[in-house]
Amino acid sequence: MNRLNPVSGNSENSFRNVSFLFPLSGRNARIEQISSGQAPSEFFYGGLAFERENGALGYVDLRKDPVQFVQRGLLFFERLRNRWANFGLSKQRVVAFSEDIPRDEMVISFTDSGSLSIGRYRESLSGNPVLIGGFHGLCDIAAEVSPWARGWAKREIRKSLSGLDYCFFFGEKDREEAIKLYGVDPSRSRVFPFGVDLAFWRPGLESDKGKDDLIFSVGSDPKRDYPCLIGALGDRHKARIITRLRIDPSSISSNVELVSGSLHGSQITDLVLRDLYWRSKMVVVPVRNVIQPSGYSVSLQAMACGKPVIISSIDGLWDRKILKHGENCILVPPGDTAALRDAIELLDKDDMLRNDLGRAARETAVNHFGLERMDNALLSMVEDLRSVYPKENRAA
Repeated sequence: MNRLNPVSGNSENSFRNVSFLFPLSGRNARIEQISSGQAPSEFFYGGLAFERENGALGYVDLRKDPVQFVQRGLLFFERLRNRWANFGLSKQRVVAFSEDIPRDEMVISFTDSGSLSIGRYRESLSGNPVLIGGFHGLCDIAAEVSPWARGWAKREIRKSLSGLDYCFFFGEKDREEAIKLYGVDPSRSRVFPFGVDLAFWRPGLESDKGKDDLIFSVGSDPKRDYPCLIGALGDRHKARIITRLRIDPSSISSNVELVSGSLHGSQITDLVLRDLYWRSKMVVVPVRNVIQPSGYSVSLQAMACGKPVIISSIDGLWDRKILKHGENCILVPPGDTAALRDAIELLDKDDMLRNDLGRAARETAVNHFGLERMDNALLSMVEDLRSVYPKENRAA
């Protein structure tokens, strides 16, 4: 790859329009919920701010099904393969949504599977698009693939990356490893900082604070380490875990309430989740040691709500300069049941420490992890790439 160099003298008419590659199911309802204060806006990744600033943003449905019978059959087999291999890649999805991408569009994907798919099957996209792939945990993907498919998956990842014009990563460590493992060009990549909606995720009423007198943990990312948390809880601490991941019921004591569910498409709305944060004594985010910055959304939401948070100090921890053990959070070694138990017991016994950490957590979220950092990152990235990839001039 050549280094990025801006093209001078571009007129506004030469700017490429932008489309997000996004699962569109429920999008309009979600926007209405955001407008009425019933949901946060962080999972539009700065898109709403971009629309306010630029007036237009396209959305292409990542999960669009093909119409033709043969393509639908091929998609069925792709999905079976992906399930067996534990690897997300789909040519048929790309073929299906290709007709929805305008000519000369800048297409930005915010999912690992979507980014890999558009890069790998770039030839299925006509109209000279610029393809921008975002990754939450690129360098953990191959390790999670079934052993029989791992070599194939690594080759596909390299092919996918070669088809992308630019990459961004939600964690600095993931970007560093991608440069080493897959030869990602540093000049064609950057870190995209995540932020949360501080107007939605905010401290509740004092009367709700810790009302349920329990430890709370939530999330269905496969990188979660609930066995470690359950081991740390033992039969001493009352806790609630919300996840769609499978947990052996025999490993859970009567003091632990296990709720099967997720935020989207379930009864557990964002309003309910916020209330559960408020009413918890503390929030624990147990994660296996991975390069992906796993757990950042739950951690930052809880911190913004003013809750004391215990976080696994994984290799992919998203900001070691800002997250300070004992100051605005508690960091514990990943997979260390004894250390997690000690941290839980420390917070459980010390009301003053919980209050101090909760106040510092909210202050940290306000000062460092608001939506503005993500909004500005998107606007800056698009501005930079528009100067590098101007729209082609064509004769009328």
